[in-house]
Amino acid sequence: MGKKSDIDKALFKEAMKDVTPLKHTKISPSKPLTMSIKRRPQSPRQDNDIILFPFSDYETLPPVKSNELIEFFRTGLQHKVLRKIRAGQYNIEARLDLHGMLVEEAREALGRFIIQCRREGIRNVLIIHGKGRAHHDPILKNKLNHWLRQTNDVLAFCSTRSNHGGTGALYVLLKNAHHRGHRQ
Repeated sequence: MGKKSDIDKALFKEAMKDVTPLKHTKISPSKPLTMSIKRRPQSPRQDNDIILFPFSDYETLPPVKSNELIEFFRTGLQHKVLRKIRAGQYNIEARLDLHGMLVEEAREALGRFIIQCRREGIRNVLIIHGKGRAHHDPILKNKLNHWLRQTNDVLAFCSTRSNHGGTGALYVLLKNAHHRGHRQ
């Protein structure tokens, strides 16, 4: 059996000697960046702590239930972009898993995540907030529904398709940090 495969290899090599390989011009989708946001030890805030985003907890939206879909889109976004985000057709470039965090930890992690995405030019992210506990409104889901609307860095968000967490996660489209306009 070993001789036959050696003969096959030699024949293949001979047949391919004048062949020029095609240049690969497409970029393969890379594995999404998972940003791990470490929890800070519980201690009083020090003077050098910086509040990254002044996310307000003043809530004017009615609370959403665990199984409810949520979405938000800034005015002026193209309908094609809206359809693609709802369908989960953008490659997820980074993920943030908040479920299990306390509200203050989640607020800080979200702020650092958005800043890091902006620095690295990341636009399409997945944020996992969880579905909450039975018989209660999901706390982090409702907080994110409010917080993400408060920063102009977020152009749109919506609940994910079931393969990415369904109503326990969000697709988020961030503003392109390299362009000042609102073009897509």
